[in-house]
Amino acid sequence: MKFNKTTEYAFRILSYMAIEESRSYSVDEIFEKLHIPYRYLRKLMTNLSKSNFLYSIQGKNGGYKISGKLEDIKLLNLIEVVDPDYLVSNCFFGIENCSRESTCIMHDQWDGVRTHINTILANTSLADIKQGNNQNKIVLNTFHSLKT
Repeated sequence: MKFNKTTEYAFRILSYMAIEESRSYSVDEIFEKLHIPYRYLRKLMTNLSKSNFLYSIQGKNGGYKISGKLEDIKLLNLIEVVDPDYLVSNCFFGIENCSRESTCIMHDQWDGVRTHINTILANTSLADIKQGNNQNKIVLNTFHSLKT
């Protein structure tokens, strides 16, 4: 399953910010570390702020901080905000009119896979990602090596 760019960027941003959740991050820092196109990044940060995943701090030392507890921010909730079309059932083959009434040969199997993936996303929080990062000794700020 492939997520759209906005979802990928949102995952990367929040995972990066989860490293030190108590501090604020400037858009310039996130741009420098994650190499997300600047205008796209600013728009996404505003959207994440309006959706209460982040809050903005005004002023000279301003920036963005994660709102709430990492345990409460589930990946599926993030997807619901940045890519609500993801939750719409899409056909495995890309057939537009594949539905319960007229299904493709892969419909039931694909529906099961989507349900399983959504369950995983609904049960995975930023805290899980941060904890997994610590267990695997992978440094999240190496995202900067992932060019877009």
